[in-house]
Parts: sequence; C-alpha cells; structure tokens
Amino acid sequence: MLDALAAWDRAAFHWINDAWANPVLDAVLPVLTDFDRWRILVIVGFLLLAVFGRTRGRVTVLMVAMGIALSDQTAAHLIKPWVGRIRPCNALDNVRLLVAGSSAFSFPSAHAANMACSACLLSVRCPRGRWIWVSVAALVCLSRVYVGVHYPFDVLGGAGVGLGAAGVVLGVHRVAAARVARWWNRRMASRPRA
Repeated sequence: MLDALAAWDRAAFHWINDAWANPVLDAVLPVLTDFDRWRILVIVGFLLLAVFGRTRGRVTVLMVAMGIALSDQTAAHLIKPWVGRIRPCNALDNVRLLVAGSSAFSFPSAHAANMACSACLLSVRCPRGRWIWVSVAALVCLSRVYVGVHYPFDVLGGAGVGLGAAGVVLGVHRVAAARVARWWNRRMASRPRA
C-alpha cells in the first residue's frame, strides 16, 4: 500500500513538474513561491490591518503570527526530521528545478503549512477576502511541486499541519475571548450605578 502511494506521489510530481511546463508558469510560479520577494508586501498588509482594522485587525494579526509560528515549527523542526523524506530535486532524475535546491527534508512542506494556516485564519477573521486567501495559498502550494522542491503529498501534509495549527489558534482565541467577556461582564456588574 505504501509503495503504491509513493509511486502515485512520484507520478503526480512528474505530471505537475514536467507535463504542465510552459513559459507562463515558468515565469510566475518561481516568483510566487519565493517569500523573500513578497515579504515587504506581506508586512505592509499586516501593518495596515493592525492599524486600520481596530481591535479585530490587531487580534487577527496576532492570531496569524501565532499560527505561523506553530505551523512552521511543527512542520520544519518536529515532523521533517522525524520523517526524513528526501526532496524530489535530490532524489529523482529529470526534475525541472526552477529555484535553488535545498538539502532540508521534504515532508511536510513548511510553505504549505504556513499558507494553509494563514488562509484559514484570514478566511475566518476577514471572510470578505476568503477567495483571495484560499487562492493565494493554493497557488503557493502548487508552486512548491511545480518548481521541483516538494512532492504533492508533502504539500498535502503541510496543508494539514497548517489547518491543525489554525484550529489550535482559533480554539485558544475562543477560550480567551470567553474569559475576557466573563471578566468584563463581572466588572460591569460590580460597578456602582449612578
């Protein structure tokens, strides 16, 4: 069973990495997958959300930061060393590598984990942009396979880690918000009436 899944994963990798090859995706997806090119835009976006989004915006930024910290650390420092899967660009022949290769392990994709976590949290907190958040996350996940650095199962595993991290952050927020509301209600009830 595991051999069949691994064979399917390799076949799906070659299909996306090779059969989908075209000049447009070759130009766009390596740029999309490189967070360094988007770092300033992302930071400015979150600063704007924190400044103009009032309390909800600031809480959202804090939740996304916590979620990314949890998903990234879980994927990169807990699961990757434990699984120890070699990246396709280092394990397979005839890989179209469109970005710099890496010697780090492959499963799960930390990019996918962080993007899935961010998209989930932003979709819950800023639902009007839901299709934007989900679309960007899906394209980044796809780009990791297309550029030759992850297998499809790496991306699916990373997305699962990210969604789990988002669930933890949403759960913590729900508990914290309920406690703050109870504290506020007690405080208001104990104030003397004029």
